Amino acid sequence: MNPSSFPAFLERRSLVVLLYVLASAYVFGIWVWSADTPTTSFNGDPRSKLSDILYGTAHRPYVYRVFVPMLTRAVYAPLTGPSLDSLEQTLLRIPKVQEETQRLGWETDFFIEYLISLFIAFVCLLAFSFVVRRFWSTLYETEPRVSNLVPIIALLALPPIFPTGPHYIYDFPTLFFYTLGLLLLVQQRWLLFYPIFFLGCLNKETMVLLTFLFLILFRNHLPTRSVLAHTGAQLLLFGIIKLMLFIAFADNPGNLLDFHLYLNLHILLSGYGLVTLIVGVLLLWLIVHDFAKNHPVLRRSLAVALPFGLLVMWSGVIVELRALYELYPIVLFLVLHTLFFSLGKIPYSQKNIESFQRAV
Repeated sequence: MNPSSFPAFLERRSLVVLLYVLASAYVFGIWVWSADTPTTSFNGDPRSKLSDILYGTAHRPYVYRVFVPMLTRAVYAPLTGPSLDSLEQTLLRIPKVQEETQRLGWETDFFIEYLISLFIAFVCLLAFSFVVRRFWSTLYETEPRVSNLVPIIALLALPPIFPTGPHYIYDFPTLFFYTLGLLLLVQQRWLLFYPIFFLGCLNKETMVLLTFLFLILFRNHLPTRSVLAHTGAQLLLFGIIKLMLFIAFADNPGNLLDFHLYLNLHILLSGYGLVTLIVGVLLLWLIVHDFAKNHPVLRRSLAVALPFGLLVMWSGVIVELRALYELYPIVLFLVLHTLFFSLGKIPYSQKNIESFQRAV
């Protein structure tokens, strides 16, 4: 496969940015307008209605994901007044808006809050595409057409995940914060990493898995004192956030974590359809093919699948692929390595990252 066969406009920065915006809008539109069934609706589960998440009355653990709710309320508060009420009523009088809000199960009393929170989620999805581009360029040296194509693939590969579980307002922020946190971790840009780690922990508790990745990536490449200091700082920050959230929502119904182990064991033992089996085997092959030739950062980062898999088995639902967003950038890059470099024979070189030079 010759990169020169890719469209020439992939080398034009302005057009590439426009493509990222359009692809993000397309994917986001699918995500929003497909949330109209009991299993995918924002309000399909009465324990985690979007309005309840935004205003802190949802069940635990959903109410703990406070980044988007806090930002939504911060944006909404100064806008309240007659002008906003008038705008809201004008929008809600449009027949198509009435039809869609009813179909999607949106509560009209919180219509503006819905729009604000969805806009925040869209910005995170768009920002994710640029983070993916930067992450790829941090690991690999490839032709600009290839590097610029990767985020588009990352976006367009998301929609098959959407029908597998409910849609939560913190999903795309999770994808953005975790990918950006991993990038900053690899780059050792600690002054930026810790604010992102903080915001990511406010968005979803699985951000702490980056601490496990830190240990996997750096335990043999940084002085022991630095490893202990960073590990302690991350766990302390995570612990403080969780304690504050636990106290703030102590009276909410629900549990610290859901318990779905028996359900997941039942799913695993119930057998699989032929299509599911074929897709699963193909994906696994794309991940492990020429595994030793993958960048050491990716090979080592895949180790997070073990603790994350155990966490999902305990408190997630394994058929809800949106619960695996933390693994998405790692799996994506491993698959693209196989498609681009092993099968497509696209020229590339791995970039030496200071802490991993001995392993490259």
